[in-house]
Amino acid sequence: MSVGGPKHSQKGEEYLARSQRGHNERIVGKALADVRDDVVIATKLFLDGGFGGTYKRIRKHLDASMDRMQTDFVDLYYLHRMGSTPVEDVAEAMGRLIDEGLIGGWGLSQVDVDAIARAHAVTPLSAVQNIYSMVERDVEDEVIPYCAEHRIGLVAFSPVASGLLSGKVKSTAQFERVDDVRTWVPQLSERNLAANRPLVQMLEDFADVKGCTPAQLSMAWMLAKWDNVVPIPGSKNKGRILENLGAAEVELTKDELAQLESALDGITVYGHRGFTH
Repeated sequence: MSVGGPKHSQKGEEYLARSQRGHNERIVGKALADVRDDVVIATKLFLDGGFGGTYKRIRKHLDASMDRMQTDFVDLYYLHRMGSTPVEDVAEAMGRLIDEGLIGGWGLSQVDVDAIARAHAVTPLSAVQNIYSMVERDVEDEVIPYCAEHRIGLVAFSPVASGLLSGKVKSTAQFERVDDVRTWVPQLSERNLAANRPLVQMLEDFADVKGCTPAQLSMAWMLAKWDNVVPIPGSKNKGRILENLGAAEVELTKDELAQLESALDGITVYGHRGFTH
């Protein structure tokens, strides 16, 4: 179970009321209270300055998260995006939390190989959570190979490109105006939605032949391509969640994977988010 955690990112603050920050953790705490020992929980903190040393500030965030989730242990604790605090200081503090038995492992989000390597040298990383999908493939060049070499998991967020690759997003008019990241995802502007239609059509055609949905195919592609990558699609819809889980049952042959790669290499993607900002 991956939790969004307190929405303290620059984008999150614009779309989520202050009173609602930490809301996801409270939901998770209530839902998993009776089965806590049977699940793995991951959550994040955004280190936005403050007084005291790095450990003290991180511990304050962690204590608040554990209180909201009704637990005394977080299996995987992420730093949500890089801030002004040196990553080595964060790694040292995370190592202390591991030694104290408060977290099982730690991770970084939206980072390049330089940051990963500097952090990993201090306290080995369990995971890196970066944006990755058929339309956001920058991490394939260096990040995923580095993580594979050093036994670090790559947790791919927005693997369906905020719904673009599902084929179900037809217009920005369907987006909610509050707490809906799709309102600022560049591939989903009205102009880019139309321009990216050839990619979506290719995916729909391939999925139809394969007997799965486009969303399932987009995640099966990355699962088949890498041993250390796990997608974490987000949804507020139970049907979509069950559909996404079905991606694990879609098996691609080497020839099918090669066909998809060739098709993707020949299609221009309009709109780019990137993973280092």
